Amino acid sequence: MISRAVAVLLMLVTTASYAFGKCPASATKCDYTRLGTLEYIWGQEIKDKQSRILLNGIEIFKNDSSQIGWDQDGWFYSDDKGMGDMSKFVVYYDLNEPRQITKDLYLYRAYRIFDFSGEEVVISNEFYPHEVWNIDIDWASWGKKNAVIAFKDGSRFKYESGHVTMIDDGSETGESE
Repeated sequence: MISRAVAVLLMLVTTASYAFGKCPASATKCDYTRLGTLEYIWGQEIKDKQSRILLNGIEIFKNDSSQIGWDQDGWFYSDDKGMGDMSKFVVYYDLNEPRQITKDLYLYRAYRIFDFSGEEVVISNEFYPHEVWNIDIDWASWGKKNAVIAFKDGSRFKYESGHVTMIDDGSETGESE
């Protein structure tokens, strides 16, 4: 009986700390979504070199990267049109080891969309711009059901139902550098 009371008290304290927006010292940064507090833990600061994302203290994503976070140039969608309680946003991660894409092309940074608009978080497949090297997001058009993300090399991607698909590689737009 006492252990149940202690467990309930511990859950209340944990929930209260997340509800009041406290970012744990172990996190590099925190953001607030409609499903709760998101913590980013950079792999460069962890012994196993794995970056992590936690939602309300529970790990929801981990990969072999030195840094991870949401692309902070405003590439998010919020149901309340404000910064808080983000519903969908682009997450980047800088890979520990470059990944060979073609004979002469290596990937150093990749992206995923995290979608908090439903009952559970949905994490998209990995995507990256056609030019792959230091190409920033140019614009994003968010909707409740889908989104289009465009990179400065002209490549564009569509997000829908948890999946990202390249809809234009940018090679025909003349925007590639």
